[in-house]
Amino acid sequence: MHTTIRKWSLSRILTLLLLAAGAAVVLVPLLWTVSTSLKTPAEVFQDSFFPKTWKWGNYRDAVTAVPFFLFLKNTVLILIPVMIGTVFTSALCAYGFARFKFKGKRWLFLVLLATMMLPGQVTMIPMFIMFKEAGWVDTFLPLIVPSFFGGGAFNIFLIRQFMRGIPRDLDEAAYMDGANRWSIFTRIMLPLSKPPLIAVSIFTFMGVWNDFQGPLIYLNSNEKYTLALGLSMFKGLYNVEWNMLMAATVLIMLPAIIVFFFLQKYFIEGISLSSAMKG
Repeated sequence: MHTTIRKWSLSRILTLLLLAAGAAVVLVPLLWTVSTSLKTPAEVFQDSFFPKTWKWGNYRDAVTAVPFFLFLKNTVLILIPVMIGTVFTSALCAYGFARFKFKGKRWLFLVLLATMMLPGQVTMIPMFIMFKEAGWVDTFLPLIVPSFFGGGAFNIFLIRQFMRGIPRDLDEAAYMDGANRWSIFTRIMLPLSKPPLIAVSIFTFMGVWNDFQGPLIYLNSNEKYTLALGLSMFKGLYNVEWNMLMAATVLIMLPAIIVFFFLQKYFIEGISLSSAMKG
């Protein structure tokens, strides 16, 4: 018995040490970012981890040195339609793969999954040429419109796995009551698929909120910059204002942290339930 307790304690200690090491890897850069955001320019590269003089005014200077709230508005203007398009169309495609029977469905689904192995760099230039020919460069359209065409292979896979676990008896009962496919999708499948839909919403929010590459490629005008792209304005030709850059970074990180904090239950539930259901 004592041996079992000792082995269990050793296993628990090793697990806790591993978790602590993983937490340190994540938290130390975060703490350094917050600490640097409160330092004076002279203290940024000194040996002390924490600031000697707490400069809370760096946050005020960060939002006034650049048009921070204009960048915030641009980000939200992109974020809202992208989230709507991604969540709705990925759920619609997932419903088709989960409930419909048609010729070649298995092969089509395999092709969909295969696109996840295609690096974004491969399609970057063809997509840019296509949007340039359409006259969409320096507009928000290249960042918004693609989200209404499927919503992404991983999102479709995640929701489809969850929908396959919903009993088909609900569909048959709805048919008996005179419901059509659209009614079943909107009134039964979507409400029951809330966990994976929230997980996809969080993924989409994080992706759009932190997206740097997309706006960098398609947006040329400063007044159309997003928050992630606006951070580059703190980098001058010969120097970088690290304290204000880190202050702006903290302000940009806060909404993402808050969203994940309040929705992490649904995020974990959506991932775990979808992965547990066999496809």
